[in-house]
Amino acid sequence: MRASLTLLSAGILSALSTTSVNASDLVISGVIDGPLSGGVPKAVELFVVNDIADLSVYGIGSANNGDGTDGEEFTFPAGASASAGSYIYIASEVEGFTAFFGSAPDYDSSSMAINGDDAVELFKDGSVIDTFGDINTDGSGTAWEYLDGWAYRTSGQTANGGSFEAANWTYSGVDALDGSTTNTDAATPFPAGTFTTEGGGDVVVVPEEPAIELGICGADATLISGIQGSESSSAEVGNSVIIEAIVTGTRAGGFFVQEEASDYDADDATSEGLFIEGSVDVETGNLVRLYGEVEENYGMTTLVMDSDVAALDCGAVDAVAAVELSMPYEIDLETVEGMVVSVTDATVTSTNNLWRFGEIVVSDAIKRQPSDVAAPLSDAYTAVEEAGETSLLTIEDNSSSQYPDALNYFPTFSYANAIRIGDSVSAAGPLNYSFGTYRINPSDIIEVTSTREANPVVTEGNLSIATFNVLNYFNGEVDENGDVTFDYDQNRGASDAVAFALQQGRIVEAIVNLNADVVGLMEIENDGFGEDSAIQSLVDAINAELGETEQYSFIATSDGSEIGTDAITVGLLYKAAVVTPEGDAMVVAMPEQQVDEDSLARMRPSLLQSFTHAESGKSFLVAVNHFKSKGGQCAEDAVDAPSEITTIQGSCNALRVSAAITLGNVLSDESLPERKVILGDLNAYSAEDPVAVLTDYTPESRGYTITTAVNTGMDEGASVEVESGFGYHNLAEEFDADGFSYWFYGTEQVGSLDHVLASDAMLADAIDGTHWNINSVEAYQLQYDQALRYYADEDGYAFTDVGPFRSSDHDPFIATFDLQADVVEEEVDNDDSSGGAMGGILALLAAMIGFRRRQSSLKAQKL
Repeated sequence: MRASLTLLSAGILSALSTTSVNASDLVISGVIDGPLSGGVPKAVELFVVNDIADLSVYGIGSANNGDGTDGEEFTFPAGASASAGSYIYIASEVEGFTAFFGSAPDYDSSSMAINGDDAVELFKDGSVIDTFGDINTDGSGTAWEYLDGWAYRTSGQTANGGSFEAANWTYSGVDALDGSTTNTDAATPFPAGTFTTEGGGDVVVVPEEPAIELGICGADATLISGIQGSESSSAEVGNSVIIEAIVTGTRAGGFFVQEEASDYDADDATSEGLFIEGSVDVETGNLVRLYGEVEENYGMTTLVMDSDVAALDCGAVDAVAAVELSMPYEIDLETVEGMVVSVTDATVTSTNNLWRFGEIVVSDAIKRQPSDVAAPLSDAYTAVEEAGETSLLTIEDNSSSQYPDALNYFPTFSYANAIRIGDSVSAAGPLNYSFGTYRINPSDIIEVTSTREANPVVTEGNLSIATFNVLNYFNGEVDENGDVTFDYDQNRGASDAVAFALQQGRIVEAIVNLNADVVGLMEIENDGFGEDSAIQSLVDAINAELGETEQYSFIATSDGSEIGTDAITVGLLYKAAVVTPEGDAMVVAMPEQQVDEDSLARMRPSLLQSFTHAESGKSFLVAVNHFKSKGGQCAEDAVDAPSEITTIQGSCNALRVSAAITLGNVLSDESLPERKVILGDLNAYSAEDPVAVLTDYTPESRGYTITTAVNTGMDEGASVEVESGFGYHNLAEEFDADGFSYWFYGTEQVGSLDHVLASDAMLADAIDGTHWNINSVEAYQLQYDQALRYYADEDGYAFTDVGPFRSSDHDPFIATFDLQADVVEEEVDNDDSSGGAMGGILALLAAMIGFRRRQSSLKAQKL
């Protein structure tokens, strides 16, 4: 329909573009009843008179067999837009549409299951603004009857609002396509010359168009700069032109051309490149001469080739020079649309559509969650928010297919050779614009500099503590036959033994390489501490990879009971050669909130354990936490208008604040060691309220007062103001301020949800800390369940390799400390002062040797 109707109606377009039609931005311009069995495909063509920013206010409906309106049956999706001079095709849902028309419709809808004589209504904001046919009259035998053919608008009337005038339409008559199944084989619906409409209407003269003569290579042609112009859309839309330019690259549906440098104009505001819809048998780098019509295709100026006019290959010429794009951008990319551009060492900021559409997004830097950097709505927050929306560029596969077999710009992508958030990329190719973003279609394989690290890079001490979310580690359940099954209601993890083996293998390798002395776990199956428990299964698998002195143990509750009632819980691993538990573990219940009379909002309890450090004899406490997620709904989110500060921080922010208060109060018990570490997935970014409450919050420094949640067991169910924070120190701010633990696909920004916070005494012993980015930055398709579902072929992508990467969706954070034993001064015997001094020296040397051995052991584990 695109080809036949639009080529046929060259005279019609000028009429539809006249001032008389400008009263409406969208009109019905054509209707089809197809030649296939059952009269399919059926379609309606709409002509866009003026740019439409929001198509969602428009819709289509039919009035079958004169039975009156059926109302608005199809509406455009939110965010859809259209450019002046373009067409929109809405078709019945039928297999074979592409085969008939040569391209897919813009939209398909069951509301297009009309007969050729049925009326069609165009709605705007629920009101009819244009009509084809009479909604109250069965059209059989009338002028617009065309069981196998077309009806096309020939007059420049404004949208008729329901008063249909048949004289403004041309009708092909029945069987105009002679039952053909392809458009190219069909008889021309509107033959050149004179014919009379089926219903005996006025004689319509369709003038014969003269044959197009391209001329010879080097003859005069329209310059691309003249087509592109200096505005956001071309003033040449609807005009047909001859151009002569260099083929610079191809992509699905067409190719790019660019003027020879000698034909550039002197205006930096006009592009010298153009996308051509169509195909030619001309090599990239050759000069081509062709003819086509100018269109604006959803914001991109495009020349649609006339397939009846053969292009000329004018031979090889000098290659065009790429325009180097600096980031942040110093130019408006509209001025180089269609031209060959390049970026050097751009930073990958998104892989969200990497395997769905073959796309990555690059920019000048990783984009951060604003609330990971500054308090919501502060000036610093606003600055980060604005920076997150600048200088974005998509690099896309040239096939435009979903789930491509390979990326044409990086065909060696695999688990071992991935593209990650934060990697540096250099690429060059023609620049196009679609789906609201500028895109490079690379001419060659891109250069990628990986940021992967097989081990965390951190200064070593004599104690290391880490946090690690293990992404629903469920080890199965023993059934009545004694077999392990993964088919049980509580299971949130692997669906079978193969998936579990891949998940466990990667988590084990990550924890072994992490090499922390104490590891807090989140999202491990809450099935106790028995021989078949998840935590026992994990520890057994880890220890199988370690030497005798490096073995891990786990903390269990004093009575062996599960921690909380959720299917997942927190856990705590430790190396018995380095630390020894002091007393029993403490389980701290977190506040629950009554959301309404039927529902409660809950979170996992926290696990607290004191340890003695073997080398120094010092005591310290670790509190492992997993606060309420940002999903779901809590009482504050259910109100009619939650504050912007609340919505910025996600659902249940106040309940997480109450959890922070609960934890801080418990840890204030003076009987506990002064050295304390709070770690875990707090489900709060670094500058959000719960972290602020645990660290350095004051209302004055924050700019607003933080409050607790309502309807909990705290403060008699009231929400109260928080006066100050608990004074813990975020070790990421101290040692790795630019690091992060999470990448959120919804915003395509990074931040830290996983934290290690230290008390004053523990901070004094801290020497380093770092995020180990092995998970959040990796492509989602590498995750164990996705890899097995779509890319299990080891001879292809090898997505199922085992390594530490994409072992979870959160990154671990590891902190290192140097705990020193107290120096005990002993009385020196005057008669043996030299021996006493020598004894002190020997003791010091022994301590130093022990420390160096400790360092060597840590280094050996990292090789």
